[in-house]
Amino acid sequence: MSKRVWKLQDFNAHSGDVLCARLGEKSGQVLATGGDDKRVNIWKVGKPNAMMSLTGHSTSVECLVFDKHEEVLVVGCGGGSMQVWNLEYQKMAGTLAGHRAACTSVEFHPYGEFFASGSADTNLKVWDLRRKSCIQTYKGHTGMIDSIRFSPHGRWVATGARDGKVKIWDLTAGKIMQTLAVHKGPITTVAFHPKEYLLATGSTDRTMQLWSLETFQVVGSSELYSSPVQVVKFYVEEQAVLSASQDSLRLYPLDGFAGPVPPQDTIEVDWRGLQDMRLCFPEEKLIAITAERSQLGIWVADLQKHETGISKCGGVNGYGRLHTASRPPAGGAAAHHQGQGQRQVSRHPPAEEPDAGDPLGPEFSDYLAEPEPEHDQTVHGGIGSGLGRGHVPSSSSDRTVRPSAAERMPTRAESSPMAARGRAMPGDLPEQSGERIAAVAEPQLSAAAAAAAAVRGREQGVEPPVDDGPCPAGPVPIHRPKRSVTEDFDATPALMGQHLQMMGVLQRRLNQVRRLKELWAVGNMAGLTNILNMPQDHAVFCDLARVIMQPHHDGALSLDACQTLLPILVDLLKSKYEDFVNVSLQFAQVLLAKFGDLIADTRRSCSGMLERQMDLAREERLEKCNACYEHFKEMRRLLPDSSDGKLSRSVRSSLQRFLRHC
Repeated sequence: MSKRVWKLQDFNAHSGDVLCARLGEKSGQVLATGGDDKRVNIWKVGKPNAMMSLTGHSTSVECLVFDKHEEVLVVGCGGGSMQVWNLEYQKMAGTLAGHRAACTSVEFHPYGEFFASGSADTNLKVWDLRRKSCIQTYKGHTGMIDSIRFSPHGRWVATGARDGKVKIWDLTAGKIMQTLAVHKGPITTVAFHPKEYLLATGSTDRTMQLWSLETFQVVGSSELYSSPVQVVKFYVEEQAVLSASQDSLRLYPLDGFAGPVPPQDTIEVDWRGLQDMRLCFPEEKLIAITAERSQLGIWVADLQKHETGISKCGGVNGYGRLHTASRPPAGGAAAHHQGQGQRQVSRHPPAEEPDAGDPLGPEFSDYLAEPEPEHDQTVHGGIGSGLGRGHVPSSSSDRTVRPSAAERMPTRAESSPMAARGRAMPGDLPEQSGERIAAVAEPQLSAAAAAAAAVRGREQGVEPPVDDGPCPAGPVPIHRPKRSVTEDFDATPALMGQHLQMMGVLQRRLNQVRRLKELWAVGNMAGLTNILNMPQDHAVFCDLARVIMQPHHDGALSLDACQTLLPILVDLLKSKYEDFVNVSLQFAQVLLAKFGDLIADTRRSCSGMLERQMDLAREERLEKCNACYEHFKEMRRLLPDSSDGKLSRSVRSSLQRFLRHC
């Protein structure tokens, strides 16, 4: 096994066999396990004892999943039922029944109010947690469903089954959209790319396939593994895809990925019964969960050490890191916890002072630190040294050196409205104004230079300045020390990295706008819908909406366009960011003024007619008007009566009048 992989924990998780394990996506610190002892245990990564144990299941626990807030847990059981748990109160919130055989896979919808379940009865079911009932059932597989994933925008769901097929279902239309049948064995894992039109699949045929969601054709294939592919995951920051089998973890770059091709990087592992993986960025570590009988293993793989040609800025399309929340690398090694039946691989104590700026907490970051050889306890820090490399010897004790808050480099994600929703899209930039873009870019470049200088200072043994409180009032002269050519040269990579990222985002947004313009010019509403729906790019849509709302362009709107664009407006209205909401309200007013009377008149005139009396054209128009009516109704529901602002009140009043007339 490679030295780039080490076992963080190894412990007895259940009295019987462990059948499933899943990490929470929000923090990555919470782990749920289920077994044939009919229990669910909740753990914190790095801790020796379970935080809670959930009992009351009548059969073995086959699968489970956290919601995005890690407050609700859905458990699938061998008898076909599902239990919904409220983790805050440690109480079962309800039991759902519907499958005729074991529930083998569960997955939460991105918006959190729905989840999907797959079963040995070969059926996929979609459930509404508010109603506590099944709202859709999809039939088509001929084998047990082992993997379920929702698309980032939540309108599609992909299922992988033991019949060797991957099916993509359209939740809006309520039917199968595409069947992908290339694998020669049961499907073990599927994954949507969060920002691109890509889907990755793995199978017991020992291959991974990469699919285009525009053409639904294979665009890349891996070399043959020596064992089945267990988990695939997109590594957005590196513009790559990771696939793991029992004995190797491989990294394939997305650029130029055609198949079968050798991997860009390979790490030898020993991961029998791999259950889940989670990437930790910017530490460039990967946490893996394995289960073998009653034993649970938690592993850490170092992805940073590989020397490859993959561009971390992603070239022209290098927007990955720009939308990823950054946090400083924790220099400390893993804390040593002692517990009965549990072995910790870590050797160093954690830092004495907590790091309040670390969203996952210093303790969790320390657990990711690589265990160091016992004969050499000194690790030298450096720009490329990564997590756990900031250890320096001290006269009294071995302390951990952590970057101060002033040294941390703020990322573009902090200013992106979509980043707060956990899925920032490549078009989330300020409006097309040079001053606003410069306002975002300038502090990033300054922060990058400051970070590089701080690292150089630590290497030379110079402590960073201490902030003794607010500065006195009045102008303070700025004294800039003379910089050598070498120092300027060292800071150049950090500055250029920010530049390439910004260029990548702008280039992608420009390409999207050009494609929208071409499709709009020829009236291709179906193609327009595909671009806007997968993946959702709110910033690009806002650009399109602002152009359409101009007086000399509103004549290009049609009822088809109204039906196509209204679902996007509903999504915009759910945003917590004022710019997106305002565009949604303004565009809704334009559509109401242009089509409100037509929709209301069509619905009223057709309401009293018998179905056999309507011609095809009128029936088609009624169907479009009904769809628009439902979207306007949903917008009214999302606008509370107490909402402030002149625009909100005006749109709410217009919607109320429209709905009354219908």
